[in-house]
Amino acid sequence: MAASLKKENMNVRITADALDLIKRGAQASGKTVSAFVLEAASAQAEKALLDQRFFHLDAQVFDEIEEMLSKPGEPRPELVELFRATKKARWANSGN
Repeated sequence: MAASLKKENMNVRITADALDLIKRGAQASGKTVSAFVLEAASAQAEKALLDQRFFHLDAQVFDEIEEMLSKPGEPRPELVELFRATKKARWANSGN
């Protein structure tokens, strides 16, 4: 697999204290400052994008999902038994 070429550049303004902290973190991780910052920023970007609360769906998919969600739920015997067992467990009762 060929390594991708790094053609872009990013500049940021930073305080001396913040730069020192990042340098120490990079050194402790055995990474260059660039690699350390890029990894951290990429992880935060992925988290922010995956945490989106709105999804764009076409009308047909939305209608299908809405129909499924509007149907009443069906009890699952395994879960019913689990909840019954939890009521009997001493650790499950906070004041008793």
